[in-house]
Amino acid sequence: MLMRPLALRPQLTPGLPFSVGLRLCHRRYCRPGYTGEHCKSVVSLALEVAEHLGLSPERQRNLEFAALLHDVGKIAIPKEIINKPGKLDPHEWTIIKTHTVEGQKMLERVGGFMRQVGLIVRSHHERWDGGGYPDGLAGEDIPLEARIITCCDTWNAMRTDRPYRKALSHDVAVAELLSNAGGQFDPHVVETFVRLVAPADQPDAPQANAAVAVRAPAPLIAGSAKV
Repeated sequence: MLMRPLALRPQLTPGLPFSVGLRLCHRRYCRPGYTGEHCKSVVSLALEVAEHLGLSPERQRNLEFAALLHDVGKIAIPKEIINKPGKLDPHEWTIIKTHTVEGQKMLERVGGFMRQVGLIVRSHHERWDGGGYPDGLAGEDIPLEARIITCCDTWNAMRTDRPYRKALSHDVAVAELLSNAGGQFDPHVVETFVRLVAPADQPDAPQANAAVAVRAPAPLIAGSAKV
């Protein structure tokens, strides 16, 4: 898959206080290590999916900022929770789940089209089957942009080394997405995404990789919540 360059387009919305919005973007990009690279990768993947799904330029712009800032609310979460190498306890889990709402609040304060971006950020941990957070939305009630981010975010988490496990192989990560389509993920988004990340010599990757053995999908997918 060819990764398109990032293309932030502030000129599309005159009057927005972009000095605030772009400082948020800069903060995400310039943090060293995993977090900054993770955000940039999710942006590129999400834009590829959005283009293939035919989203309008305005919706692609909103998606671009939302993918970049999807975890901005974690600024409000204590570092000892964010950086904890092991499993979160129930209290820590409750705290970290607030990052979606905290992110929306931050973007609401920026104003302009960032309010729409905030709605996407709020929903990027919702699940297609209604089991996500913070609002328990299901199916097409979840903004499409958020459904795209959920898929791309999880893919990037699975394909990256973490303190508690090594990165999953391409085929195993694809199998995880396919096995959770209709549960955690929008099936149509997964189908589109898997075709985009297919190796050039495997154009029918969704069908070919569907038979790949899945290794404990629930823990691996749930582990992406700390992304």
